[in-house]
Amino acid sequence: MKNPTPSYSESDLALRAAWLSYVGGYTQAQIADRLMVSRMKVHRLIAAAHEMGAVQVFIKGSPEALLTLEDELKRRMNLEMCSVVPAMPVEEEANPFANLGMAAAYYLKSRLDAKSVEVLGLGWGRSLSEMVNCLPQMDCSGLKMVPVLGSVVRKMALNPYDVIHRLVDKTGGEGYLLPVPLFADTAEHKRVLMEQRSVQDVINIATAADLTMVGLGAVPSQGHSLLMELGEIDAEDARRLHEAGAEAELLGQFLDAHGNRVDSEINARTLGLGLEQLRDHHIVAVAGGEEKVRATLSVLRSGLLKGLITDEVVARAVLDLLDEETD
Repeated sequence: MKNPTPSYSESDLALRAAWLSYVGGYTQAQIADRLMVSRMKVHRLIAAAHEMGAVQVFIKGSPEALLTLEDELKRRMNLEMCSVVPAMPVEEEANPFANLGMAAAYYLKSRLDAKSVEVLGLGWGRSLSEMVNCLPQMDCSGLKMVPVLGSVVRKMALNPYDVIHRLVDKTGGEGYLLPVPLFADTAEHKRVLMEQRSVQDVINIATAADLTMVGLGAVPSQGHSLLMELGEIDAEDARRLHEAGAEAELLGQFLDAHGNRVDSEINARTLGLGLEQLRDHHIVAVAGGEEKVRATLSVLRSGLLKGLITDEVVARAVLDLLDEETD
């Protein structure tokens, strides 16, 4: 049974208009086309969102339809928290990670404000980078921020350490570097690197993380892959991963459709915390977009996640896939 797209209440429309305007950066004309209302109506909806107290540093609240998706995903995938954001229109000039970054920053800020995080573990990816962009300046001088995977990549774009470096500027906390690549050349090279004292010192801090925020990826292909863009894997690696049944990448580890590590030599070369070390962590993944649907379901099935921040496209599609399996 498919999850139907609901008709929206006035409060839902107001929140959607606010998301599109303040997070997506869309004009009132574009929002009117998206929501199929007049421009005057858009103006009133955004004003209503202000009157509701929803527009602050972040947009506070979610449309009712998204709350339903959140509750369903929490129930069916045994999550402690779930945040589903409105999907942004796919347009060339739009930032597809803006809504996810805003929601992730709101969640992280709430945890830091509550003083419930002393050690923050971090993965990498575009959504986490956008999260840092959206986070306001804070005073968290006692916070330690540490990568849970290798911080040295071949290309500087979206270097895992860059997320931590910018978070240090935003929070005043203390940042750490895991001075090894994401993948070693061989499993033996990995063993030697992981035994270095400087590496073990950082790993010991990462193991004690109160909250670990990560991105997740679809299995690389010729068409699109951050790992391929960064030169961390090549087309031959991608082909072998597909043959091994890989559906998702989480912290450099590749999982099949059931959330289990695939039998691939690349998994033996990943540097950082292993999945078993992460099993007791409070891991929150941030990912969205149609290409991440099956990867998200795979990672959810691994049982590693305590929380998920995603968009309504992924949320609905994951629930549809689960419904198809039970029909």
